[in-house]
Amino acid sequence: MNSQEIFDDATASGRADRLYSRAVALWSAGREQDAADALDAALREKDDFAEALSMGAYILSRRGKTETALRFYRRAVGCKPDLASAWSNMGKLLFQLDRFEDALAAFEAAQSIAPDDADVCNSRAGALRALGRLDESASAAREALRRRPDFAEAALNLGTALLKLGRTEESLAAYRRASLARPNYADALCGAALALRALNRLDEARAAFEQAERLGSREAVSGKGCLDLSMGDFERGWDGYEARWIAGKSLAEALGTRFPTWSGPGRSGRSVLVLNDHGLGDTIQFSRYLPMMARAGVAATFVCPAKLHRLLASRLGVRLVEKPPEGEAFDAQIPLSSLPRAFSTRLNNVPAPLGYLSAEPELQRRWAARISESGFKIGVVWQGNPNPEADFARSIPLPRFAPLGAAPNVRLISLQKGHGVEQLERLPSGMRVETLGEDFDAGTDAFVDAAAAIGRLDLVVTCDTSIAHLAGALGRPVWVALKKDAEWRWLRDRADSPWYPTMRLFRQPEIGDWPSVFAEMADACALELSQKPRYSS
Repeated sequence: MNSQEIFDDATASGRADRLYSRAVALWSAGREQDAADALDAALREKDDFAEALSMGAYILSRRGKTETALRFYRRAVGCKPDLASAWSNMGKLLFQLDRFEDALAAFEAAQSIAPDDADVCNSRAGALRALGRLDESASAAREALRRRPDFAEAALNLGTALLKLGRTEESLAAYRRASLARPNYADALCGAALALRALNRLDEARAAFEQAERLGSREAVSGKGCLDLSMGDFERGWDGYEARWIAGKSLAEALGTRFPTWSGPGRSGRSVLVLNDHGLGDTIQFSRYLPMMARAGVAATFVCPAKLHRLLASRLGVRLVEKPPEGEAFDAQIPLSSLPRAFSTRLNNVPAPLGYLSAEPELQRRWAARISESGFKIGVVWQGNPNPEADFARSIPLPRFAPLGAAPNVRLISLQKGHGVEQLERLPSGMRVETLGEDFDAGTDAFVDAAAAIGRLDLVVTCDTSIAHLAGALGRPVWVALKKDAEWRWLRDRADSPWYPTMRLFRQPEIGDWPSVFAEMADACALELSQKPRYSS
C-alpha cells in the first residue's frame, strides 16, 4: 500500500468513526431512522466496521428483519471476534427465535470475552433454563447475582429455575429478592405467587397476583384465574383464564382475530370457527363441548392438528380441518379452551359424558390379540411433554411404578411413546414392563392404537399427560399420579375428577414425594385385586 492509499484509508476510517459516533448520538436522542442512515454511511466508508454492523443489526432486529440482523451480527463478530456486545445481542435475538442452542453458544462466546459481565451471565441462565438444564441455569443466575447483587432479572431467572426444580422455598426467596431489587416488578410478583401456590399459601398467592394485576400484568390475571379454577370457583376462574398466554403471546395475538368472539349458545344456525389453543390433552378434554355446540344448533368447524382428526371424527359430529378455510366467512370464532366459559360451566354442571370418545372396533380386535387376556393388565405412562419449558415435575421416573407390578399376576404394559421410552432399558432388577412393539401408534394418526389398547386393559396409571385425558374420555379406569401443586384442572384435595367419572387422583403429600403416591396406589391395587378373584394367585 503506497502513502496515498494509506492516507485515503485513514481518511475513510476517520469519516466512518465520526459517522458512527453521530449514529450513537442520534440513537440516544430517539432518532432511529437518522441513526440507521448514519450507520449506512459509516459502512459505505468502512464495510468491516464491526461496531457499526452490530448496531445496525440491533436496529434491524427491532424492525422485525431477523435474518438480515443475524447476518449483520455474524459479519460483526467475523470482523471483530472479541466484540462481546455483538455476541450477546446476537444471542438475545436467537433466544427470541427459540433457537436456544445457538443462543447459548453466542452467550458463551460473549462470556469468554467478558467473564465479569453480569448481563451475559444472566442471558446464559435463561438459555440454559430453556434447554432444560435447570441446575446449570440456577448456577449461572447466581453467578450474575454475585457480579451484580441487585440484578432483578437474574434473581427472577434464579427463582424460575428453582421453581422448576421443585425447590420452592428457595425460589420464593429469589423472587422476593427480585422484588426488593426492583419494587413493583410484576414478573417477580407473579413468580412469587406461583411459589406460594405450590406451598399451599393460597391467600398470599392471590394477594401477589392481585398486586401484579394492579401493575398491568396480564399474566397475573391468568394466574389468578387458574388459582380460582383450582379452588373450584369456575365463575371467576374462566374470566381470568381468558387472559392466558400461548407461546409468549396473548390469546388474540396467537390465534388471530378474524371474526367476532362467540359468546355461547343463542340462536341456531350460526357458523363458528373453533380454534385449537393448547396441547393434545387439552384438546381431548375440551372437545366434549363440540357436540354440545351441534346440539345448540351451531355449525362448528374445529381447527386442530391433522393427527387428531381420526380419533375425534367418529364421535364429535363436527367438521374438522387442519387450517382455517381460506375465503370462508364465519359468524364467530372461539378458542376451544374458552368453550367452558361460553357454556357457563360451573363445578356442579361439568359436562362429563361417560366415554365421549371411542376406539375403532378393528383396532380393538388387533390389540386384543396382541395383549391377550391373561393377568391384571395395567397400562403405564411416566413421561410428559419433552419441551424443556414444560412442567418437568409432572413426569415420574419409571422405576417408581415398580410397586404396582409386584403383586402376583399383574402385568405392566407401556403406553409411552417417544421421549421417555429409553427408561425401559434401565429397569431395576425384578421389574418387568411389556411393550407393544414398534408399530404401536407409529402412524400419522395420534392415539388411535392407544385408544384401542386402553380398551383391552384393566387399568391405566399415568402421570399428568395426554393419556390421562384419553383414558378418561374413553370412559376407562384411569389413575393419575399428580405432583403436590397439580394443574388447575385437577382442583385441590380431591381424589376424583368432575371431568372424568372413571378417574382417580393420587397426589403427592409433599413436593417431590412420589414414593408415597405409589405406595398408596399399590395398596389400592391390592384391594382391587382382592375383589377380582380371577386375578389372584
